[in-house]
Amino acid sequence: MSGEHHDLHHGEHRAPVDVLMLLVKAGELLLTKRAGNSYGSGWWAIPSGHVEAGEDVVSAAVRELKEELGVDVKDGDLSFVGVTHARPPDSDPRVGFGFLVSRWDGTPANREPDRCSELRWRPVDDLPAATMPYTREIVRLYREGQTFSRPGWAGRDPDVSAASGPAPGSDSPPGLA
Repeated sequence: MSGEHHDLHHGEHRAPVDVLMLLVKAGELLLTKRAGNSYGSGWWAIPSGHVEAGEDVVSAAVRELKEELGVDVKDGDLSFVGVTHARPPDSDPRVGFGFLVSRWDGTPANREPDRCSELRWRPVDDLPAATMPYTREIVRLYREGQTFSRPGWAGRDPDVSAASGPAPGSDSPPGLA
């Protein structure tokens, strides 16, 4: 460092951190259909949410599952799947941590009808055409046994949003959020 002063905050970028949970039962994945004013309304996604200030990713996943589905999950019931540093075409980059949920107490129910219009179990290898690219990427990591990706960054992983199909009622899919 030769005596130079370095401003550690100069040019610093902070990306939102999300948690995405794969509830798998008998080879089927629980999907939620986004609704209302939620980003990607009309698209299918896995249960997900933002990490709040002062919260770690595992605690965020447990909280989001309780809020969205009314299920109780213990920290040890979550297994790390992978992380994606996504750069959607229509918003800022974000980081998503994927977790497989092996056990839960309670029956998943739609606890946020203003943000979700439907829950549906689908085969892990047969996602609907209108599946959010962010969801599609975490599911891909899970299915392929990979733990990291960076879609949307030029010259890196393929842009998964291009393979997601058109948005319901529009000509283009939402980004990876």
